[in-house]
This record gives sequence, structure tokens and C-alpha cells, in this order.
Amino acid sequence: MHLLKDQAVTARIWKVRALAGTAAAALALCVTAGPVAAQTSDPAAPVTSAATGGQASEPTAAGTLDPVALQALTGMGNYLKTLKTFELHSTATMEAALQDTDLVVHLGYEGTYRVQRPNAFYIQLKSDRAIREYFYDGKTMTVNVPRQNFYATAPAPATIRQTVDKIYADYGISLPLADLFYWSESPMTDGITSAVRVGFARVNGQDTDQFIYRGPDLDWQVWIARGSAPLPLKIVITDRSDKLRPSYSAELTWNTSAKFSAKDFTFTPDPKSTAIKMASLTGGQ
Repeated sequence: MHLLKDQAVTARIWKVRALAGTAAAALALCVTAGPVAAQTSDPAAPVTSAATGGQASEPTAAGTLDPVALQALTGMGNYLKTLKTFELHSTATMEAALQDTDLVVHLGYEGTYRVQRPNAFYIQLKSDRAIREYFYDGKTMTVNVPRQNFYATAPAPATIRQTVDKIYADYGISLPLADLFYWSESPMTDGITSAVRVGFARVNGQDTDQFIYRGPDLDWQVWIARGSAPLPLKIVITDRSDKLRPSYSAELTWNTSAKFSAKDFTFTPDPKSTAIKMASLTGGQ
């Protein structure tokens, strides 16, 4: 018995690795903006940023490259580098075609991410239909399917970045928000054809600035918290390469002072669970 390839629907929308050259795609844009100045008396006032020397961002048209919006990408990546541990909860809605028809359905997902750089994470993805858990402890990677009572474990490299690469290359597993790990290490803006600051917005009562970006196949928006902790609080991604233009939308809640122990990243199988082989893209184990 083999572990089936995970998240086929997710991969159809995110196309993360295929668009790695467009700012690492998807969550690459979730880890974006630099430190933004405190809100002025006018919430809609042009944003200023330490990364731009305090210069204001002027309104721009689609197809142009606003330097503040571009610098925002590098700035938030730099901020995320400082987070050695964090916990992230995402509440997401995904649009997908129903069984290759032209009917678009909305699917709800919740995600929990516990990360300890450079060599440990726990990720749980949950919907009404499925639960997946991913454990990485610096030596092994385990995919657990608790509702079906089976799991698969494979050796893993020494860092999160290397492990994310390996599980995609060897097993076709693409973790939603996985580009968080790429963007915090090496932010990129190559391939972006539009970068625009939309303006001030509130997300769950927090002041943010909304940006929109365009690459070859994806449009994505990100709402970035104002202040000294410029975290992404909401993202929307639209796939323009699909005539149905499916989208992914998520609101993100962060705990940047989370504390973990080794057991948080160690998989302990349920006595009722069965160990199976990880399905390899090359046909091996």
C-alpha cells in the first residue's frame, strides 16, 4: 500500500514550484512588506516605509512597478528572518473545478503551522473531508492521515528548506504556504510585472496596507500589518492561467512568541495506525 499523492486540488491552484521565478509565487507574496510607518491621522494616506527612506508611495496603474510595493517584498522577508519560532493559524477558502466540469466549488480549510528554524515544523491541514499532519524533526518527515489510520515516514535532510524541496521533488507533496520558508531566506522580485499599493484596510481590527502583484500566471494580494511587526494578515491568489480563474483566500493569525519542545515535532503513532510506504514520483519507496 502506498500513501496517495496529497493535495492534488491544492497544487492545481497554487502552482508554487512552477512559478518559483515569479517572486516564489503564492506565499512568497505573503512574506512581503518592510517595516511600515505608524498610521497617520489619515488612514488612507500614502504609506511610507523605512525601506524607502520615508518616501511616500504614489498611486500606480496596473502594469507598473511601484518601488514601495517591490521593496515591501524584501522588507517583510527580512522581518520574517528574525522569527526563529512562530505559530501560524490560517483560515482559507479555495475555489476549484468540480471533477473537471466548469462548476466552481468553494472548499474550506484550516491550517496550523508550528515552526522552529532551522530544522523543525509541525503542520496540520484540516477540512470537512480530510486531515493531514506533517511532522519534521530534523531527521525524518512523517505524513499522518489520522481519519484513515495510516502514516508514512521517510528520511529527511537537515533543514526545513531542504526538506520542503525533497518532499516535493521525491513525493509530489506541496505544502500550502511552503514558500514562507523560501521567501524568508532569499526574497525575489524577478518575474513580477505589476506591483501596486491598493491602500489602507483593516483585517480583524488591525491596520494594514493592501498590495497587489502580478506574475505570468498569478495575481495575488496581501494585506500587511502596519507598525513594527509587518506580518501578512490576509492573502488572495487568483490563477489567471485557468479560464475559471480559481482563487485561494486566507486570513492569517500569528503568534511570534511561541515556545516549543522537541515533542511538538515528534510523531508518535496511534496504536491503531498502520505504517505504509511514501509514494515516490520515481516509483521507488
